[in-house]
Amino acid sequence: MSLLLRRCQLRILTRYLPASLPAFTVLWICAGTAAAHGVGGRLDLPVPLWQLAWAASFAVAASFVALGMFWNKPKFRSLSAGRILPQPFQAACWLLSQLAAAFGLFALGVLLYAGLAGNTNPSVNITPVAVYIIFWVGIQAVSALVGDVWLRMNPFITISDAAARLWARLRHRPVSDSERGAGNQWWAVGAIFVFLWLELAYHDSANIRVLGWYLTGYTVVMLAGAAIFGRGWLRDAEGFGVLFTKLAAMAPLHRHDGALRLRTPLAGLSVLAQKPGSAAFILVVLGSTTFDGFSRTTLMQDTISNRVGWERTAFTTVGLVFVILAVFVLYRAAIAGMAIITGDTEKELSAAFAPSLIPIAAAYTIAHYFSYLLLEGQMLIAHLSDPFGRGWDLFGTATYRVDYTAISTDAIAWTQTAAIAVGHVLAVALAHDIALERWPNKLAMRSQYPMLAAMIAYTIVGLLLLLGP
Repeated sequence: MSLLLRRCQLRILTRYLPASLPAFTVLWICAGTAAAHGVGGRLDLPVPLWQLAWAASFAVAASFVALGMFWNKPKFRSLSAGRILPQPFQAACWLLSQLAAAFGLFALGVLLYAGLAGNTNPSVNITPVAVYIIFWVGIQAVSALVGDVWLRMNPFITISDAAARLWARLRHRPVSDSERGAGNQWWAVGAIFVFLWLELAYHDSANIRVLGWYLTGYTVVMLAGAAIFGRGWLRDAEGFGVLFTKLAAMAPLHRHDGALRLRTPLAGLSVLAQKPGSAAFILVVLGSTTFDGFSRTTLMQDTISNRVGWERTAFTTVGLVFVILAVFVLYRAAIAGMAIITGDTEKELSAAFAPSLIPIAAAYTIAHYFSYLLLEGQMLIAHLSDPFGRGWDLFGTATYRVDYTAISTDAIAWTQTAAIAVGHVLAVALAHDIALERWPNKLAMRSQYPMLAAMIAYTIVGLLLLLGP
């Protein structure tokens, strides 16, 4: 056993440490000088921040020990199907799905017009709030807590389905029910990275016309792909749909064999289909949220403070790619250690354990952005009365102002801390369950040592970046 561990350590050190050590050293140093994230400064913690980070890490480690003692058989797969909900719920959800599809089309039309022809002042145009806060953050939260609402709202699916029915009618043929997907999720990786680059790295991300042309381009690409490759292509290539579906696998509500079902939270991740690019997709999303914290560090702020325009974009793009690669390298190092312990290939293990990163990605989103959703998200109330910035007051809410006292900075910081800790504990539980499906209990426990180390590193760096002074 000692020889095996030495081989594991040597392989990780020679293959991954040269790449990961500089990256995570920079992140660790910067974490101590992170600027506050969200609205208002962080609270004056009753304990030092480093103690809080280590306490959260201890909770992750303690959960691993408890799982080894009391969780000896895989559970999630057997719970993934769930129970069929009563017929009244089925009928109500069918009606809601029809309304959601209509709303998705309407919302896309409003945002396209607002972005291309609305007022160019970001403070009076609905587009930035709707895209960056309500859509990006809000639907992620709803997907993880409730279910795959975007699948019913997705306007690209609605349009492609309608076009297929019209084409079939014109040709006097039945509608093709082929659901052949792209076979991989690399298209989705590219799609989601472009959005993340626009949000986090581009120097003029709130520019109304830029957002309008982005939405137009995304719509054209998605619909063209569906027309060329078939409607099933959207399932693997539409970046937002791929993300929301992965997050929805955590949720209690899901649809299976045409029926709405209730299942144990997290259970859906045990049966989540993994395709080429799936692990990279999750790591890109996780790395981008980590970069959002890194971008507020003293190092990054000093680097870009005097840079404007495309020069600023170049530096932030390098930073975004750097942090994503750092997150990727740490995960691959854990997988390499696991492969040595178990004898399985790294490629196989990387795909098998990628779903265990999804609770962390959800936790990072909640920790980083929920205050934006609760506070800046209130701006939607005013924009609903005047979405295009034309001076309208359709619903009498145009003069609404954000209530920044709706949640205290103390509550924000504690929610951020709890989200990070709970997300990592759930990730450890899921990884443990996946391991039990593959190997006997003792080997399953040993296989998770490298993954546990990675989870603790994510926890500490995540908290320090998020709550650093």
